[in-house]
Amino acid sequence: MYNIVGEVLNMKIIDKINQELLKEKTRKSARYEYGENIPNSSKKALEELDINHDTSWFEEIYKRNKNNLDFAALLYRGNKITYKEMFEKAYEYAKSLKQMGYDENSIIPVCMSNVPEFVYLFLGINMIGAKINTIGSWFDENYLINILNSTESDNIFITDDEYYNLKNRIEKSNIKNICVFSLTDSFKNGNKYEDIDNRFHKIENLIPKIKLEKNIIDNKEFLEIGKNYNDDVIYNGILDDICTITYTSGTTNPGCPKGVEHTNRCYITLSRYKESDVSGMPSMRNITVLGHIPTYTHMELSCAISDTLYEKCTLALEPFYDKDFFPYSLLMNEPNFVPASVGFWGNLCKLLNFDLVFKNVNMPFLMIPTVTGEACSRGEEKFFNYTARKHKFGVSKLPYPLAPVTFSIGGGTTESSGIFVTLFKSLQEKKYVFSKKSLGLTPHKFAEIQVLDAKGNPCKLNEPGLLVANSPCNMVGYIDENLNKNVYVFDTNGRKWLSLNTYSYKSDKSRIKMKGRMGAYIESSLGIIPYYLIEDIIDVDDDILSSCLVKVGDKYVCHIEKQPLISEEKLNEIVENCQNRLTCALPKDVIDRLYLRIRSNKESFPLAPSGKRNYQELISEGITDKCIKVESVKKLIKNIK
Repeated sequence: MYNIVGEVLNMKIIDKINQELLKEKTRKSARYEYGENIPNSSKKALEELDINHDTSWFEEIYKRNKNNLDFAALLYRGNKITYKEMFEKAYEYAKSLKQMGYDENSIIPVCMSNVPEFVYLFLGINMIGAKINTIGSWFDENYLINILNSTESDNIFITDDEYYNLKNRIEKSNIKNICVFSLTDSFKNGNKYEDIDNRFHKIENLIPKIKLEKNIIDNKEFLEIGKNYNDDVIYNGILDDICTITYTSGTTNPGCPKGVEHTNRCYITLSRYKESDVSGMPSMRNITVLGHIPTYTHMELSCAISDTLYEKCTLALEPFYDKDFFPYSLLMNEPNFVPASVGFWGNLCKLLNFDLVFKNVNMPFLMIPTVTGEACSRGEEKFFNYTARKHKFGVSKLPYPLAPVTFSIGGGTTESSGIFVTLFKSLQEKKYVFSKKSLGLTPHKFAEIQVLDAKGNPCKLNEPGLLVANSPCNMVGYIDENLNKNVYVFDTNGRKWLSLNTYSYKSDKSRIKMKGRMGAYIESSLGIIPYYLIEDIIDVDDDILSSCLVKVGDKYVCHIEKQPLISEEKLNEIVENCQNRLTCALPKDVIDRLYLRIRSNKESFPLAPSGKRNYQELISEGITDKCIKVESVKKLIKNIK
């Protein structure tokens, strides 16, 4: 009897969603003014978006899946959650939010790991027209408190693994109530991978049980709040409504990443890019995507969550963002598409090649491994693709010549929504051919890009300059309005562009090489020398995996990692060759301040909470006895031994 009643109630939720969406809506006039240099097919797709899809992100996701309700939307530790279950939960979350007083003018702070409850909350917040503000517990204390106060929210929504990281800072803010979701809330059929979890994170007993008090509620109590809310929930949202506030990686200002506002249009356009009408590629279907990147990032919300749900695929959720746990997460979930940082892929590839536990493990399910978030060197790309072939990435999903696959490279900034990608080299006679070389990055077809010199003129091919973009996926702006003054530039024709603050150049008519952040340079007798030029001099050697230059006081240390497959005996030769190239290319006043630091395979680059290289940690290492001054070959060789 209970099951019958439950089914009736559940059906009523879906009916209620349909009824609210069928009501007559008054649409505002949303319109994006695109440039003239994008393909006609993309112009038509963008025009159609304005005419027929002037909606909220939630509404678009729901309409895409309303006939797909029995398909698995989410996968969490062996538990499958259908689209029907996901939308029902999201609606219940939205009811509770409305009962708590939130509406289209609200900003809601959230600090949650990748669990189903985060997806429900994300959908529910967008459903009522509010903005989700996703924060990281590693943010600087005062900075985080200011963020919480600026939202003017009485409540914060967190997962239990973040509770003790945030508790003291929440108490210093204006937040009055904490809603805590457990990492185990969605274990309806237990935890299929309890054994693995317990070896690493003890997910069932991650923190001491949180004592529920007057100002602390759990998932169950949160749902109870909205139980008797009977008014309409779904807000009449449009494309240009602000949808999210996410954060950059905090590379330039550690602990204080920039908060970035994006619209419904951004998420829907990025998702529609996966459709053949915009991308020129067939849409991906029936694939599983791994969602493991921190939820405060635009990458996770757009690339993992939004794109997956839009494409009617399955999102495998991983609450632990840990490079050592990453291979287990892959084997547990068997995802086909995985975005991850260079550091995560590098660590995985080393384990697959050298670790006794993993060296005989294949990953035939891995169809689209994608490097995101930071530059991938030629040496890293070479090593990753070698590993992909050796461990048979993609062979269970793709026919020859696609399998084994080649790594895709994603690029771009949080501000521009990462509008660059390399997937396939060409589409010829419906045969897909992966590139065997580094192609550079191709902008999405709906985006205009340009490389400008200091005067605002377009740079010639292979001439470095400032990368700028014009796209429907550009941010609305920073939440700190003072930062918006310097983020836009004008070309010589007076056209306004979003600066990506990145050294870049065009290698041909459609390929972009991104080479590092503007402002990262050494002043020399020959003028300024960007860091990337020195790194390029190093990385030209096929025996080198990658390099990274940092400033330590008034000196500079270039950290170098050799190819893992190269023997230790070759270190002397590698270093001598590096020195020869550097001393031939750089002026003496730079050489006098330059050191090399060779990192062993066990001494990989340290990673920040974002998964990117931790430059601050490299700087804090200073100049030690492991550093070698670039001046004497004999001294170099002596110090390496």
